[in-house]
Amino acid sequence: MPTLRQWIDLRLGGARDNLALLSALGGGMLAQPGVVESLGPAISRGAGFGLSAVGAGLLTKRVLDLRDDRAYESAIHIESDVEHALEDATRTDGVLLGYTVDTGKPVFVSWDDWMRHVFVVGQSGMGKTVLGSWVMFQQIVRGGGLMWIDGKLDADNIVMLNAMCAWAGRRDELDIINPGDPTQSNSYNPILYGDPDEVADRMLSLLPSTENNPGADFYRQSAKQAMTTMIGAIQATGYAYNFADLAILLQNDRALEYLQTLIPRHKEEYHQFALFLEQYKSPDRNGTVRIDLKKLRDTFGGFGGRMHMFGTGFFGRVTGSYTPDVNLYQSVVRNRVVYLALPTMGKPEAASNFGKMAIGDFRTAIADVQKLPQPKRPWPPFLGFFDEAGSYVTPAWSRMFEQARSAQLVMMPAVQTLANLDAVSEELREMVVGNTVVKIAFRIGTQDTAERFADLFGTEMITRFSISAGRGGGVSASAGTGQKQSLSMANNAGYSESSEEVHRVTINDLRGLEKGECIVSIGGRHLYHVKVPQIKFSSAFLKRIGAPEINRARRKYARGLRLFENAEKWIS
Repeated sequence: MPTLRQWIDLRLGGARDNLALLSALGGGMLAQPGVVESLGPAISRGAGFGLSAVGAGLLTKRVLDLRDDRAYESAIHIESDVEHALEDATRTDGVLLGYTVDTGKPVFVSWDDWMRHVFVVGQSGMGKTVLGSWVMFQQIVRGGGLMWIDGKLDADNIVMLNAMCAWAGRRDELDIINPGDPTQSNSYNPILYGDPDEVADRMLSLLPSTENNPGADFYRQSAKQAMTTMIGAIQATGYAYNFADLAILLQNDRALEYLQTLIPRHKEEYHQFALFLEQYKSPDRNGTVRIDLKKLRDTFGGFGGRMHMFGTGFFGRVTGSYTPDVNLYQSVVRNRVVYLALPTMGKPEAASNFGKMAIGDFRTAIADVQKLPQPKRPWPPFLGFFDEAGSYVTPAWSRMFEQARSAQLVMMPAVQTLANLDAVSEELREMVVGNTVVKIAFRIGTQDTAERFADLFGTEMITRFSISAGRGGGVSASAGTGQKQSLSMANNAGYSESSEEVHRVTINDLRGLEKGECIVSIGGRHLYHVKVPQIKFSSAFLKRIGAPEINRARRKYARGLRLFENAEKWIS
């Protein structure tokens, strides 16, 4: 039986519905006594019965269309387009998102549309991770690479990804970065690779945005210039470095002077670093010229403490390597599978900042891949799935969407609301929305996001109508020598029609989606009501493959600064 919601949403109008209603009305009019007398009983009743039958049949069909005879049960009724809904579910020239709720046909996204990026929005627990797992499983089976940043650290996700890699015979290509549990993590140093400007930008993402604060932005830019100079000096020595080394340098004048002795004097970086330090030097009470650490700390704005946080404890055990297992550029070009778990529950600020630096490192990898000849770029397109991206999104995202396509990388961020992007800037939200061809909405919980996605999914013209019918009569008489009477009868009918522009997907539709259901827009023109498959492995298979194992890279020798290991040298 049709639901109440379906009855409410039943839209009558257009040529077929107008014909049905006019036929039913015409059949009723032919049964009026005046018409019967004019046309004769046989003609009027026969024609009236025929017209009424046609109208009733068409209206009955419209009601029967409301029956829940779709491929999958759903509380809402949206008719999917046919452009990307195909018959063959085994194609490999694109990505299978799921199956249409109304017809059960597979919905494919071509590689060309896929590389124009995907934006996913929806409440927590409604299917964003399920969709991500389904898409990543296809990527793994095809031999493609991916990076999954998990903004909520669900242990089951690691088990699932390990099972997918084992099923595809690619278990030795899985890297796990897990600062919440260093014993089950590969080593990863997100500030080791890249030029000084790129590394400084990553570190600058740790500071709050100063976009609308000119005074604070001045200090932010001063900190960036200083950090760029320091990273350039370290790289000029040929030594590798980590967060702990930077923490020492930002808080100890002896370590800075030691670093200066390591830079070859013929290099430009030596002179830049010497000039940089000169501005912080002043005589102490004994007349000895020394570096004023207070002035230095004012410039770096608390970077030293942040570097110490990532260079020690659990984070330090993951980031401390000078030859880390994971190099994101190599991961992309070698089609490896990388999983980064952020411990957002226990260490929300540190986890968010670590994710921001990882995104900056990924941006550097994109820029380096762009420089490669076309045949050496990843294929299938490398997938970046950023689950719960709202907790680590940065302004740097806006340019990544523009650059990634030419590098054959796909950006697939998933957020709960558009406010997650607005919190950074409206420009970022516009860049993300404007540079994603595939938009996917699961159940949306906020009014603003629901309204904006209803607008993104487009509108259509519908016809509304109204019909009126009436019958009246009167009797008149006059008294006198003779009595006269008259009787009059009248029948009338009216019909009006108007067109109205309405959303193809309403706010109530977006709020009524069940778990695993989503609305998919491809190219802004084609719309699909999709059920997403869920990947599951048998308990026997999971038991046979066992727990995830960490694939350690072959150790290479690298000269490291090792300032933190020799901390006693810097203590007065």
